[in-house]
Amino acid sequence: MMNLQRFGQLPVHQLLMAIIGSMSSICTLSGLSYWLVNGNSESKLYMMTSFTVSLFAWGMYAIQKNMPKDSPYTTLITPSLLFLVIVIITLYNPMALHQMWVALIFFPVMLSLLVEFRVYVVGSIIFSLYFLFFQIFGPTYGNDDGFSPIIMATTKGVYALGCVILGGIIITAFNQHKRRVEAAAFQQQKQQVINILQCFIPVGERKTQTSRKEIGEMSILLKSLVNEYGSLRVQDWEIDLLSLLHFVSRVKLPDYMFEKEEKLTEFEFEVVQEHCFMAKELCEGIPDFQEVEKAFLYHHEKVDGTGYPYRLAGDQIPLLSQMLGLVEVFLAMTTPRSYRQATSPREAYAEIQKLVGHAFRADIVDAFGKVID
Repeated sequence: MMNLQRFGQLPVHQLLMAIIGSMSSICTLSGLSYWLVNGNSESKLYMMTSFTVSLFAWGMYAIQKNMPKDSPYTTLITPSLLFLVIVIITLYNPMALHQMWVALIFFPVMLSLLVEFRVYVVGSIIFSLYFLFFQIFGPTYGNDDGFSPIIMATTKGVYALGCVILGGIIITAFNQHKRRVEAAAFQQQKQQVINILQCFIPVGERKTQTSRKEIGEMSILLKSLVNEYGSLRVQDWEIDLLSLLHFVSRVKLPDYMFEKEEKLTEFEFEVVQEHCFMAKELCEGIPDFQEVEKAFLYHHEKVDGTGYPYRLAGDQIPLLSQMLGLVEVFLAMTTPRSYRQATSPREAYAEIQKLVGHAFRADIVDAFGKVID
């Protein structure tokens, strides 16, 4: 049972070679048995042909197994050599089979199991050209049971085209299934990150003496700003996650720093900078989270290059990072603290306008002004 499970976990190109090798090995044993009993030349030819195919298949299996997995040529070797073997067999036809074209038309189906769509299209064109060549110039064996040559040529062409279409359907269905699996895996990853962050919301509320409603407020403002700005493609879930990250990232800071009115010491400033790396720590290595990770990492950078953690300037700062930083400043001023009253939205925006060219881009500040209006 364990061997069967291990066999089923092989890559498709290795699995195909193992199946061909196994089938041809059985045919070799069958031909050997028949040759030992009867000793005729046909069974000997059958045995030798099967043995040659078996030797080729198992040799290819061994080569594939020992090739580096990240090699771009690993998956191309099998279809290339399969095609080469099919060409040799169909042209040479050692057993003088009349319907050798039937073996040829299975190639597109096998190809669809081995390669991506673009390679399949190229392979199908090569197959179609060879199939046409084989029908015109290949060996002939009489009149195909008395059927008209036109009917036979049409039938063969239709079957060949059908196999190309079938291969295309197989590879399309596989890609659709792959996308569904990837989407489900991404949703699971996203939910895991959200669940982890939500566990820290009560800690963030206790530390900052603020409400989790700030997460929703930030999300609404950020979405409105993105829509008003217009040239930025951001999904709603990314903004929701950024807002949640921003609130929860405060748990990395000591409690006393939320009440401190004096200027931070150099050490305290280094501690504050650490919260920018929370998204990187949680999301690193997950491709779909790259925009969230990047936006959060740089949301304290300033256009004049005096921000942190990397002192980026101007266009080096992602637009979404600038927007997140601006909304953060706005909410910080309009949310009451124990040591000061809340500022009105218009007063807060007036203060933000003073930061144009220093902390924020003018076009983003202008777009935010339209949002709060």
